[in-house]
Amino acid sequence: GGGRGRGWYGRMLMWVSHHWYRLRPTVRRALGHDSARYNNIVQQQQSPVNSPYRRSNSNNPITAQQLFSAPRHATATFRLLYTSVSCISALLLFQSAEFWPRSVFGTHPHASTRHCWDLSGSFSALGFLDDDYDAKNGKLKYFFLAQAAYQLHSLCFHVVSMLLLLLYGGSSGGVGSWASRLIGRLRGDRASYQPQLSSSNNNPQTKSKRLISMKTSMQSYFRPMMEHVIVLALLIGAYLFSGLRRLGAVGIFTLELSSVFLQLLQVSIYAPENSWWRKPEVVLFVHRALTVPTFVYCRLIVLPFVLWRSALFESQEWLEQIAKVFSPGWAEKLYTMFNGSLCLIFALNLVLFRRLLFHPHLKQIVKQKGCVSR
Repeated sequence: GGGRGRGWYGRMLMWVSHHWYRLRPTVRRALGHDSARYNNIVQQQQSPVNSPYRRSNSNNPITAQQLFSAPRHATATFRLLYTSVSCISALLLFQSAEFWPRSVFGTHPHASTRHCWDLSGSFSALGFLDDDYDAKNGKLKYFFLAQAAYQLHSLCFHVVSMLLLLLYGGSSGGVGSWASRLIGRLRGDRASYQPQLSSSNNNPQTKSKRLISMKTSMQSYFRPMMEHVIVLALLIGAYLFSGLRRLGAVGIFTLELSSVFLQLLQVSIYAPENSWWRKPEVVLFVHRALTVPTFVYCRLIVLPFVLWRSALFESQEWLEQIAKVFSPGWAEKLYTMFNGSLCLIFALNLVLFRRLLFHPHLKQIVKQKGCVSR
């Protein structure tokens, strides 16, 4: 019985070890990462023999580039559909409301953000303080619920992606290597996992490249993850107060209108190589004529000079009401937290704008277009 038990245990460890090594490159490609960065793939196209992708299932660097781009293209397509539906829904629901400003296509003759701070509405947790003074509370409820669900989904996606990258993304010394050594020790056979590691892993330059790649990959997830955390916290806080709820709906539409074209740019960049969307002139048109102007208008003009100004100056009487209902400290803390969050979002948008202007993939596309034109 003991021999059969040990045999069953050994076969189970063998199965886990075998699938661990088979799954690691698949997960990395599904996350859009590999031992080299995207720009290295293009540089390796002229010398496929030395390409780091030879250890994967494809010896063709063009196929490796497609494996890199496919998951990002699919993610960008999903986000493009979502942000488009969200913007259209917001316009259909709130475009005629008094609080929807003309700067974001409001149609009410007296449209202004100052109507967000109507004194008849206050705190939604207490029904008698949350008067539905413009008959928009029901629509705002479902709009915020959909936005919170999307932000929570995106946050979970980034967390899971970072965990998978930690498990499968490193070289020797990483979590994946530690798990491999653990399986080998449990089996009592060190040779079970050592042959799986390429001799190139012992090269200091290879280790350095993989560590840099993993660090870059983690950073690429960390910034959008922090954005989702901040936006989710703002959604929860804004929904509790009628004034913030209405201003928050305007802010969500403003950011997502810009996101529509940001995701369209991502769809173009990561489209299949022979696709019409991947043509250099199409990508550059989407970038220069659509994405950058919309980003500047929505995130660098409307966000600070319409929404943030309203939160800073038009909310004073509403904050006085909050102070009378609760306590003076409540109003001051709410004012500081909300405006501080808007300031942080604006700072993140400045960082994103710099990356948008100097996108490495766009530089490569411009270089390719120059080569073709010659």
